[in-house]
Order: sequence, then structure tokens, then C-alpha cells
Amino acid sequence: MKLKKITLALVASGMVLGGTAQAADADRIAQLEAQMKVLMEQLAALKASTANANKDVADIKDQMSAQSKEVVVAGDIPGSFRLPGTDTSIRLYGAAEGNLVHEMKGDGGKNDYATFMPYMPLRGSADAKRDGETYLHGRTSRLGVEAATPTQYGLLMAKIEGDFNNDPRTGNSAVYGSLANIYTQQATNSYEFRLRHAYFQLGSWLVGQTWSTFMDIDNTPETVDFNGPIGSTFIRQPQIRYTYATPQYGKFIAAVENSSSYVLDSTGAATSDGFAKVPDLVVRWDKAYDWGSLSLRGVSHELRVDNGAGIQESKRGYGLAASGQIKTFGDDFISWIVTGGTGIGRYFNYIEGAAYDPATGKILREKALGIVLGYQQKFSDTFRMNYVVGTQKNYNNDYTDFAIANGFGGGQYGVNRRVTQAHIGGIWNPIKPVDIGVEYIWGKRETLLGEKGDMSRINLMARYNLN
Repeated sequence: MKLKKITLALVASGMVLGGTAQAADADRIAQLEAQMKVLMEQLAALKASTANANKDVADIKDQMSAQSKEVVVAGDIPGSFRLPGTDTSIRLYGAAEGNLVHEMKGDGGKNDYATFMPYMPLRGSADAKRDGETYLHGRTSRLGVEAATPTQYGLLMAKIEGDFNNDPRTGNSAVYGSLANIYTQQATNSYEFRLRHAYFQLGSWLVGQTWSTFMDIDNTPETVDFNGPIGSTFIRQPQIRYTYATPQYGKFIAAVENSSSYVLDSTGAATSDGFAKVPDLVVRWDKAYDWGSLSLRGVSHELRVDNGAGIQESKRGYGLAASGQIKTFGDDFISWIVTGGTGIGRYFNYIEGAAYDPATGKILREKALGIVLGYQQKFSDTFRMNYVVGTQKNYNNDYTDFAIANGFGGGQYGVNRRVTQAHIGGIWNPIKPVDIGVEYIWGKRETLLGEKGDMSRINLMARYNLN
């Protein structure tokens, strides 16, 4: 009986313990399931967060890539920027310029808005009695672009530049004749865009249109007047140029340039039978020194008349030039140019160069010499004065005798014996990109027949430089 009770008690105790264990396991499972659910929710939230983060990173990368394409990067030439996605550098430059000109003596504005002494009115003429004319223009404003691209042969550079200096009387002469300029000023003051420079350069080679190799632009004195003084070279033309630079002996330069056989007939007009078979040849040497600089140049070109009907004659015209700069006090300096030759023609500003004598069948060449002297005085970083004089003279020879004998050795558009021109002016930079200039200009001419002409004017200039 006692054993049975004990057995029953153990069984009952086991049942109680078993139920309690099962209850405990159920609670643990419930807790684990709850924790698992929380973990799954957190994992889902983490996945969503990671996806959003990846999207944000992708968006940021896209934005950074787009912005990097739009960022302006400095180019290989000063003041330039890199074209997006390329190695090419671009620099825009130019000037917006306005001029006010007051003719104090002589009506020179009929020949050119800037000074052109060879055709200034002669004393006693109607034009010489007209004075006091005042006019404004913006035609010397200009725009240009420079480019540079690195290559395996060095930096390839190019330039294209133009201004608005085309005279409307030329393009509209068929409709308005010599009044085209007046009609233009009555309405829009529009002037056609014209080419100044268009060339590319790689290493020692230059190909295209720019200043003639015979012209020393660096030592040409600065003037407010656009044309500047008489007595030197002023020409741009197509060419192929090679430069050999040495550190000790300077630069040796050779070029073939555009040919233009300009020969007068017996009336003093340019003959339409002018003809050139070979390009002009120019050689040059430049060297910088501690005291300044020096340049020596020579040119040879063909003067030919060929009408295709029996008249055929040719001669070489040539010219020599020397120029330089001499440092004086502080930043002041002297500029000088000496130019001369026989049959030098358009390489001298301004003579005709040659004439064809039908009686002898010979081309007669003009012999001339010119000198330009300038002094720049810098009072400060923002104000400078320029004092410039230029003169040229024709010497007696067969050409001058022919001009006198045929009646074009004098008159308004006749051959000059001597022309002289002087400039006194100052340029002020009130702010970095702006030039304000004022200049007084005086000039005198004398023809082969002894006729004289005078001019004087004041030129005011304001210019914004886009560099």
C-alpha cells in the first residue's frame, strides 16, 4: 500500500514537472520568435537604407561627373580656358573702341578717318580751306580668338582676328558712289568685318596671314592714331615663315610672302597688267640685349608687267630695314626704325614703288628712305606719354623724271618728294582694362613739283580691352 502511494506520488510529480517544462519551452519559443521578427524588421530596414545610400552615392557621382565637365579649367596659354573633353585651350580677346577726331587744319577725313599724310590736301585747294570737321567712329574695335593644342611635335597654336575697318565706300560704290560713307553715317554707322590675322604656328613654322616678316611691330612706336607715323612698313599678308632661334645669337627668320606686282602706267594709275610669278622673299635677324633690342631685315619682290600680248618686262624691287629699342631712364625707352630701298613698293608706307615706261619698255623703280623715331615716357603704371616723328623722302632718278614728265609728279594724288608727320599724345589707364588717350598730330607733304600740303588734328580715344 505504501509502495503504491509512493508510485502515484512520483507519477503525479512527473506530470507536474513535465507540464512546467513544456510551458517554459513554449515561452522561450515565443520570445525567440519575437526576437527573430524584430531582427527581420531591422534587416529589412537596413537593406532599404543601403539601397537608398547606394542611390544617393550614384546620384552624387553623376552630379560630380556633370559638374566636372562644366568646370572651367585653365588652358596652356595665358588667359585661356580648356574646351571640355579636349586638350585644346581657347583665349578670347579684343577691344571695344571709340574715337573722336577733330580736324584743325585740312580736310584729311575725306582720305582716311585716321591720318594718311601722302594724300593730305595741298595748299590753295578747296579741301585745304575746309577745317574744323569733327566726327566719331567705332570702326577700330576688334575681336580675336587664340587656340592651342599640345601635340607630339610641340604646342600647335592658331589665331584668327578681325576688325570693322572696311570702308563702306568700297563695297557700295556701285550704288552710292563716294557718298556711301555719308549714307552709312546717316543710319546705322555699320562697317564690314575684315580679316587681320589668320594663321597657325607649330614649333618654328608659321603659316597664314599676319604682320609681314619685314615689319618690326615690337619697335613701332605707340600712337593713339590708328595708322601711326609715316616712314616705315605697315602691312599684313599671307606667308610661310621659318624661325631658327638660338640662345646666344638671336633669331634667324626666313619667309615667303604674298606677291603683288604694283606698277603704275604713264597716267599714274596702277596698271591692270601687273603680274608676279614668284612669292616675295624676306629674311630677318632679331636679338635682345640688356640695353634694348636690334632687328635687321631685307626683302626682295618681283615687279612685272605682262599683258599677254607682247608686253613683258620684269625687275626686282628690294628694301632694307633696321630697327631697335634703347632703354633710357626707368621704364622709358627710345624706338627707332630706318627703312629704304629701290622699288620697295608696298613694303614702305606709303610710296607706289615702280612705273612702266612704254617708250623704253622698261620698269622704273622708285628710290626712297624713311625714318621713324619715338620716345615713350612712363610717369606711372597708369600713365604714359608718346613722342613720335616719322619722315620719308624720294630721291631723284628715272622714276621721278618719268612721273614729272607724265604729269603725275604733283597734285592731290601725285608723287611726293617728302612727307613728315609728328604725334604727341598720352594714354591713361584709370582701371586695368581701359585706355583713355588723347593725341595731337601734325603733318606736312611736298610733291615732286614743289606743291605743299599741311594738316593738324586732335584724336581722342577710349578703349576697353578684352584680354
